[in-house]
Amino acid sequence: MRKNYILLVAFLTAVFNLNAQSLGVAVCFDGFNDYVPLLNTGTDIFGDNSNNDSFTIEFWVSDNPTTGSNQMLTKHSEGGTKKGYFIDKTTAGSVMVGIGNNTNNWSTVVGTTLINDGNWHHIAFTYDATLAEIKLYIDSILQGTTNGFTPVFDNITETRIGSSQHWNTYYAGVFDEIRIWNTARTLAEINSTRNAEIATIPSSLILYYKCNEGMAYYDNWLTYQFVDATGNGHTGDMYNMNRFGACSNWVNSVPNGTLSVAGFENTVAKLTLYPNPATNFITVTGLKANEPYAIYNTIGAKVKTGTAVNNAAITITDLAKGMYFLKLEDNRTIKFIKK
Repeated sequence: MRKNYILLVAFLTAVFNLNAQSLGVAVCFDGFNDYVPLLNTGTDIFGDNSNNDSFTIEFWVSDNPTTGSNQMLTKHSEGGTKKGYFIDKTTAGSVMVGIGNNTNNWSTVVGTTLINDGNWHHIAFTYDATLAEIKLYIDSILQGTTNGFTPVFDNITETRIGSSQHWNTYYAGVFDEIRIWNTARTLAEINSTRNAEIATIPSSLILYYKCNEGMAYYDNWLTYQFVDATGNGHTGDMYNMNRFGACSNWVNSVPNGTLSVAGFENTVAKLTLYPNPATNFITVTGLKANEPYAIYNTIGAKVKTGTAVNNAAITITDLAKGMYFLKLEDNRTIKFIKK
């Protein structure tokens, strides 16, 4: 069965022309219980940062404002002493970053650019250890600066993407191109790489998740980790992620694989197919316009075509029982079962 499954995946990849090549892929966190942890070890920012290393944390994110908590990336605790660092979405829909300090408080920067609009946004959080200075950039715009404090880092909790271990909360949104550096990058340095994957890995890049391990909207059950492209071994296990369907899975990233803020609305959480499994009909919701579709069986044969209309039923009584793939003209693909 495993051999047959691998052959099937390879065949369907060819049939659907690899969504990852046409749109790129990212990873959707459902806001319910999805997260990726990094072990609390070492003397750098993954551990207690007793080195007092400078750092830059950057990623692309498309926020889902309808569900989930605000903790995008965290390593912090507040049990008796406020310590560690965090990147949160504010209740107003912007971003706040912070580091614990020796007055048992948080040294923070709060942005003014809103990210809860369904578009992709680039977040960069820098800490310069020499200056004891925090900066926050959203879409390459400096949101603010805080300096002149003594940092207190956390040696208890793990670094989490999409969650806070301290609060036991989970963020809803789509992440791509997650990078952690052991330097405080300048705006020019951030801009030089933010719109493309990094091919040659510099030594200052200590963690790099390209988020391209799976295929958008497919059953990715064999793939359960973020691969660290730096070779430093910070593999990220995907906890509680279904790895199939419209979220808790790999999904489409930015059109044509070019990361940009404008012109791309988040379609991940909005596109759904129901009922699934289905007997007589299926319905696709989240379409902004009528869109041609094709249905393929598991051997790659096209068995039905038509035009999908938002919230309108597609009759499948003529299909035999089994697994099928509905592929839209823009290459978004959803698996369903005919029972």
